[in-house]
Amino acid sequence: MKQRIKRLDKNKPSRSLTKIIIIKVLPVIAFLVAGFSLVPYGSLYFQNNKVDTIHTKNEAVLFYNANCSHCQKIYPKIFWHNVLNFNNESKQIQTINVQNANNKHYVADFAIQSTPTFMKTTNINQRLVSTNSQQINHFIKGGH
Repeated sequence: MKQRIKRLDKNKPSRSLTKIIIIKVLPVIAFLVAGFSLVPYGSLYFQNNKVDTIHTKNEAVLFYNANCSHCQKIYPKIFWHNVLNFNNESKQIQTINVQNANNKHYVADFAIQSTPTFMKTTNINQRLVSTNSQQINHFIKGGH
C-alpha cells in the first residue's frame, strides 16, 4: 500500500506540469498565433488614415480598398513583406487605402481603375492589377 501511494505522489508533479502547460502555456501560444495572423487585417482597415505623399524611395505603391476581397487576399502578403524589409526602405511597398476619404484623390491623380493596383514609384506608368504572388514578385523585382 505504501508503495502505491509513493507512485501516485511521483505522478502528481507530472500531472501538475501537464495541467500548467494546458492551462497557461497553450492559451498564450494560441493568442500569439492568432495575433500574428490577425495583425495584417487590423492594419488593412486602420492604416493610412491620410497619406500625404508617395514615397519615391519605396519600391512600389499598392493602392487598395479595405472592403475589396481581392485586396484582402493580397494585403497580408504585402504587410509581411514590409515587416521583413523594415530596415530597407528601397524594398518597402507603400500601401494606400483609397477607400479612406483622405486618400480618394489618388484614384483621380493616378487614374486608378481597380484595386489592388501596384504602381512603380520610379515610373507611374508601370502598373499591375493582380493578386497572383508570382506576378507581383516579378513586377516588384523589375519586370513589367
